[in-house]
Amino acid sequence: MLTTKWSQAGEEPKLQELMADPLVALIMARDNLQADDVWKVVEKAKEHFDKKAA
Repeated sequence: MLTTKWSQAGEEPKLQELMADPLVALIMARDNLQADDVWKVVEKAKEHFDKKAA
């Protein structure tokens, strides 16, 4: 059995935390993305899933 720190599932970071990470900002800049672009897609996906659940 693995005993390393990453061998067990744990709590996932919140999307807000990931989006605030400087490395994520660098990757988004490289890909010519703004945080608003990502949040729009997230909101659209949430709306889609909400409609499917209804």
